[in-house]
Amino acid sequence: MKENKQTKHPQTLYKVILLVLFVYIFLVSIELLGGSFKLMGEGFAHQLLHTTSNPFIGLLMGIIATSLVQSSSVTTSIVVSMVAGGTLTIRHAIPIVMGANIGTTVTNTMVSMGHITRPVEF
Repeated sequence: MKENKQTKHPQTLYKVILLVLFVYIFLVSIELLGGSFKLMGEGFAHQLLHTTSNPFIGLLMGIIATSLVQSSSVTTSIVVSMVAGGTLTIRHAIPIVMGANIGTTVTNTMVSMGHITRPVEF
């Protein structure tokens, strides 16, 4: 009985250390993304702000970006790092994040439309 508790403790400690390590790596990667957008220059920032000044265009950008990378988390993380880097304002980022959330449904919708002709499976 004692051996079971002793072997369980190192496993829990190992999992906690891994969790802290992964959170640290995630935060460092967000910081690096923000720094890279700062280095892109003022011209890129002006072009991005001009493009996303229309909320509908920002929404479509979020949908398309998420559909291409198949992950709203990636799209949202990039947008958050752009806001942190000062490349994008919060006002312009909100429609992109909303589009990213909508974009997660694109793949599911396409798959379900492919099965619509099969009533037994649909």
